[in-house]
Amino acid sequence: MKKLLSIAMCVIMALTLITPAFAGDVDVSRPEKAHMAFNEDGKFTILQVSDIQDDALLSGLAKKSIINAVEVSKPDIIILTGDNIAGYSCGTKELAKSALKQVMDMFEEIGVPVAAVFGNHDDDNTPYTKLEQIEQYESYSCYVGCAGVVAEKTVGKNTVINAGTYNVPVFESKDSDKVLYNLWCVDSGNYNPDDSVGGYGYVLPEQLDWYVEKSNELKEANGGEAVPSMAFQHIIPPQIFRALKEVDSSTEGAIKHGDKYYTLPDSCDKATEWLGEDPCPPNVDFEEAYAELDTMIEQGDVKAIFCGHDHINSYVVPYEGVDLVATPGCTFHSYNDNNRGFRVITLDKNDLSTYETYTLNTRELLENGSTLDKVALWFKDIIDAIVNFFKDLWYSITG
Repeated sequence: MKKLLSIAMCVIMALTLITPAFAGDVDVSRPEKAHMAFNEDGKFTILQVSDIQDDALLSGLAKKSIINAVEVSKPDIIILTGDNIAGYSCGTKELAKSALKQVMDMFEEIGVPVAAVFGNHDDDNTPYTKLEQIEQYESYSCYVGCAGVVAEKTVGKNTVINAGTYNVPVFESKDSDKVLYNLWCVDSGNYNPDDSVGGYGYVLPEQLDWYVEKSNELKEANGGEAVPSMAFQHIIPPQIFRALKEVDSSTEGAIKHGDKYYTLPDSCDKATEWLGEDPCPPNVDFEEAYAELDTMIEQGDVKAIFCGHDHINSYVVPYEGVDLVATPGCTFHSYNDNNRGFRVITLDKNDLSTYETYTLNTRELLENGSTLDKVALWFKDIIDAIVNFFKDLWYSITG
């Protein structure tokens, strides 16, 4: 009898080891314990900061513009949507760790809760892995994110790890345990491990399995009603090209993708939204990349997906009940233009079917700041003008 019991226990243990992780196995206690909640006025404000993407030394202009954005928007939470550091300019683990330290030291000093997801450049060409970076994030008291779901995929010699997919519940009030809203923080990957496909990364099946179970868990606790939610990630889903307006090549302001041309749909406000570059989702011919948004549409909880990645795009484009939102980068290190900035999102618990959003322009934040801010921006403009002059000269000489 004891022998049979021992065999049974071994079988149970073996099954446990091969059973995939579900919602109950993913530790999301850190964001839950942070107890983000609607304020007494019924509002909850999010500041999306994307593509800081600086090198080992954080730009003073980037730092000051972020501080100014926080002062203006007064957010309840700051969400970093990837390329928080530029791994490619931090070749050693020590440099990457220093780069992230400067970013998070700034937010710790600001004193506003911070959540973050990874972009394609955070661990790009640096030995400082995502899991190691998460440990560093979690060493800060202001950080409310967590490791969450860790998914892995190997194709040939290439292995990708998507880490840091989790949810931040927003409670009815500081004293309530009722979740009124939910913020999905999703690692959208870096690059497709399948070289025959190529292109940027995508959300892996393990992440979606967890999302569905956690979404259903929240729904059950909400009396069978889906908890209204929004998602934050770096790379926009490939459905963006189904949502944009296909136009003739001669159309003013059209951008080219493949052999087709697109503009923002007519529903967009051309005065406050723009399509400055070709959106860069995963390879649009890679069917698996479409699963994330299709799954969210089927679940019926996500109202909008907020992305970064495309530095000079800013828009809110509807697609089958979900808004695809691009937020401009705030980087002073990588490519950008005078439209660099931040996105502010405000929720009102009296109407959770919608949200308000607008962008803060980095240049305006600095020009409206201190005299020192204006002088620093002036020097930056001079340096950029000199660099661009010599670039143009070089291109004219080399053809």
